[in-house]
Amino acid sequence: MAFAVVAACGGGGGGDGGGGPLNITTTTADDGVIGFAYNDTIATTGGTGAKTFSISAGALPAGLALNATGVITGTPTGPTGTANFTVSVTDSAATPATDTQEFSIDIVDPLAITPTVLSDTSVGAVYAANLVATGGTAPYTFSVSIGSLPEGIALSAAGAIAGTVLSSATTQTFQIEVADSSSPQLTRAQNYTVRVALDITTTALADAVGGFAYQDTLAAQGGLPPYDWSLIAGMLPAGLSGPDASTGVIIGTPDAACAAATTSLTFGVADSDTPTMTDIQAGVELLVTAPGLSMDTAALPNATLNTAYDQQLQAVGGVPPYSFAITSGNLPNQLVLAADGRITGTPDTAETQSFNVRVTDTCPNTAVRTLSITVSAALGRNDSIADATVLPGNGTYTASISPSGHPNTVFDPDEDYYQVTTTANSTITIDINAQVNGSPLDSVIEVVNAAGSVLNLCGAPTFNTACIDDDEVLGVDLDSQLELRVTGATTFYIHVVDWGSNARPDKLYDLVVGGVN
Repeated sequence: MAFAVVAACGGGGGGDGGGGPLNITTTTADDGVIGFAYNDTIATTGGTGAKTFSISAGALPAGLALNATGVITGTPTGPTGTANFTVSVTDSAATPATDTQEFSIDIVDPLAITPTVLSDTSVGAVYAANLVATGGTAPYTFSVSIGSLPEGIALSAAGAIAGTVLSSATTQTFQIEVADSSSPQLTRAQNYTVRVALDITTTALADAVGGFAYQDTLAAQGGLPPYDWSLIAGMLPAGLSGPDASTGVIIGTPDAACAAATTSLTFGVADSDTPTMTDIQAGVELLVTAPGLSMDTAALPNATLNTAYDQQLQAVGGVPPYSFAITSGNLPNQLVLAADGRITGTPDTAETQSFNVRVTDTCPNTAVRTLSITVSAALGRNDSIADATVLPGNGTYTASISPSGHPNTVFDPDEDYYQVTTTANSTITIDINAQVNGSPLDSVIEVVNAAGSVLNLCGAPTFNTACIDDDEVLGVDLDSQLELRVTGATTFYIHVVDWGSNARPDKLYDLVVGGVN
């Protein structure tokens, strides 16, 4: 590093009344680098007129020269080392004034980093390398100036590269810069590439089920993404395609079969590096299992007396085609089940029938489901006890009501009446579900006798209170519910009205009756 030595005494006579004593104010000179252009200027103060500089002792490093105006220029040619010299300056007074200053210039080799190539690595490997700087002036400081090292590896300021390569690491190209301690500071950048070995990590694919949608993705690590995937050996099960060249996705719906089957496949992957890295994974297994058979139809809609009925049973899984049959119980009168699972007919009896349906596929696998159908009379106009709808028994009945006023006004509201008959002691639940289904109906429900008088058979556990209810939960659930107890054979009527007076259209509700014996 350049340094200043104590300046020699200023000389010279009084001059001709110039700008004060002549002094060299520059005390140090820049270091020089062999092969790199050099330029430094020596400044002065005082003196008179033009100043003339010269080397009065020692010598400049080879390749450098001092001109008369105080500028040192040239390109150092070496050797390295320190050159000591003295610069003199003389002004242009009648009696010239002079000053001298001792300098030194360090000549160093250009900075260089070794090695210039780093070794490749692989995921999970412990990586270690040391960068060494030459030239310039020690100590040195290393840093990553562009890009980044593979994940898991780090560079220290002293030039040590170390770490364990993470599974997320990929091939990286980056630049490392070293800075020395010269004045001015020297830097040198070196480009590197550390390749991380490309490796397919998928050794088995997720199991597939015949007849059901499937998707899985091949995975690789290392290399330089994006990757290019290919199927090298083997054949995907019918219905599947892939891998997608850019994503590695295998997708599709494998054909259903009665027995499970395993396919062995060989996949290849290539990265985007130059030269390209590749990897092959053989023996990647894909199991396609036989699909389990089940009845997809969980419940059937109820039927209406003397009205055509048509419903299709559904199965899922197995190997179509399917065959359906009744194994126990009976369909309602006049309804029949075809082998293809279609129930059709026009029921002529109000009844509820439960039955077991068996579905059989081609393997043959079977599955059984218990279903039921309730046949109810059509809900016609029923706004009085005289034309009350006769309910066949327990069940859910869908109806509607037209708002035209509430029961506490002189306006005559729309009303619905239902007749229920018991044959034995019964504890009966009557539930109106409207608002829970999204209907705006604010229902009022009561139980009356043939004369229209409210029965006092409600209110568990004593069952001696009036059978009328507005809100199932006051202020919270505006649907209504009653529980009553009757003894022996009894006929009563369920009376439903709308508490509100909202405009039409009709408001839908479900009447749910349970416990009738």
